[in-house]
Parts: sequence; C-alpha cells; structure tokens
Amino acid sequence: MQDASSQWIDTIERDDGYSNIDLSTFRSIISGMSRYGLFRSARRYVQSGDRLLEAGCGWATASFALARHGVQATALDISEKLIDDLQSLATSLGEPYTSNVEPIVGDIFALDAIGTTYDAILSDGTYEHFLSADDRKAILSQMKIALVDEGVLLVSVPNIHSVFFGGVVDPKMPAMQPFTIKELVAEIQASGFTVSETGYSFVNPGFCQWVKHRWMITPISFFALLYPFLPRFLKAFFGAHLYCIARKS
Repeated sequence: MQDASSQWIDTIERDDGYSNIDLSTFRSIISGMSRYGLFRSARRYVQSGDRLLEAGCGWATASFALARHGVQATALDISEKLIDDLQSLATSLGEPYTSNVEPIVGDIFALDAIGTTYDAILSDGTYEHFLSADDRKAILSQMKIALVDEGVLLVSVPNIHSVFFGGVVDPKMPAMQPFTIKELVAEIQASGFTVSETGYSFVNPGFCQWVKHRWMITPISFFALLYPFLPRFLKAFFGAHLYCIARKS
C-alpha cells in the first residue's frame, strides 16, 4: 500500500507528472473532457446537485468538468503539492469552480475518515497503480463505505494490453496492474457492486504529459475526434483506457 502511494508522490514531486499546471492549458483540458468516453458516460449517471468524490484525483479534470454542470465535487489526492495547485486553479477560475470543487488531501485507504457519503465516486487512472489484489480490495471496500445506497462507482484504468498504449506512453509512469474489462468487472463485482456499463476511451484530455514524443500529440488529437464512431472491437484495440460503471448493491 505505502509503496504504490510513495512511488506516485515521488513522481509528482519530481515534476514527472501533473507538473506546470497553467490556467490556459487547464481550461483546454476541461473543455476537452466532453470527448472522453468515461466522462460522457459519467454525465448520464451523475446529475446536478449530486455529491461526487474523485478518489486519487490527479489533475481532477473530471471534478472540474462536472462542476460546470452543477455537481458538488470533492477532489481527493495524497499529494499535498497537487491539492495546493488545484486549490489555486479553482480560485483563479472562479465560479462555479470555487463553489462546486473542494480539493482535499486524503488517503483512498481511509475514505471513511472523511465522514461524508457520496452519490458517486470516480477513480480515473489510480486503481491500477496498486499491484496487490488485497490493496485493491481494500480500496473498493472503502469506496463502498463512502457511497450512499445505490451510489455509482466509476473506475477507469489504462488499457495496457492495447498496442497503442504501449507505443505512446512514456515509461516514467509508475508500475501498473494490467486489466481486461472482464478482470476489472470481476474485481468490482466481488466487492459487492452491480456492474451496469463497461467501455473504452481513447485518450483523456491530459494525455500530452505522458507521451514519449511531442510530435505524437497532433495525430493522436486528430484520431481522438474519430474514435467515438468506431465499432467496439476497434475501440478495444486502439483505446488507451477501459472503464467500468457499477452501483453499490
């Protein structure tokens, strides 16, 4: 548990991840969330006025993008540096972000310590960094505690089996557990959730920080516009992410 958390903090502190956040780039990323498969699905499950926890939030792009639609988002991460940066961004962006986004330092292994329950919990690009099945089971247990009855869980992980993912992602990213959709669904169901939807996303709007070479950004951005129209088997082949949406049983 501590090893995975420590690796991620070290990555952030070295400025190898989520570094140099500027207002213009962040606005562009938030606007681009509408093209991200997980976010489009989230909009069907998370409504205005709902309380959302983004667990292991990173840049918290989902929290900020959903806040535009009236969702009350809590963005949680273990990195104090990251949370300080997000608080500054929320202040600089103004409303509705200052009212609808609350960045907090916290541990996904201790969500019960927050003392709040949520209508939805979203985890995008965090779950896979815990290589121990027991750790992942503990995380899901905490998420279940922090959800209201029939609350929605949205989990997205990299599609490491995709040829595309391995070809463009910089190896500086910490170690990750590979998943197929079937494997992710099995873990989530075993922890007492009922799966309602699965799918693939191409790249998230903040992908630029993880590519091996800067020249890749333009062709990837172009293909991202075409990706939603591909049949599912091609989405599985090219998708950089896969996701699962479930309800607390």
